[in-house]
Amino acid sequence: FDNPAAAAETPTRQLTFNFLIALNSWLLLCPADLCCDWTMGSVPLILSWNDPRNLGTLTVYAILCAILWNIFWVDDTRSRILLMVRSLC
Repeated sequence: FDNPAAAAETPTRQLTFNFLIALNSWLLLCPADLCCDWTMGSVPLILSWNDPRNLGTLTVYAILCAILWNIFWVDDTRSRILLMVRSLC
């Protein structure tokens, strides 16, 4: 398959797809590891909950939750600016 994660069983598929969000976030911040071809097996599947790459996924989701918390629930001038910036995106 061109995308082995799509054909994987349920927990492996979800863990791998969520890891891709963390991987792409890292590539956005540090594009040194960019590759012209991310197909076939270039991103190994995450087969268990004990895989250390899950920490990267949890970290990205924690950062996104913290940003959303600051935008929507912290009432100060800075959060209003962030809310306006977010509404422009």
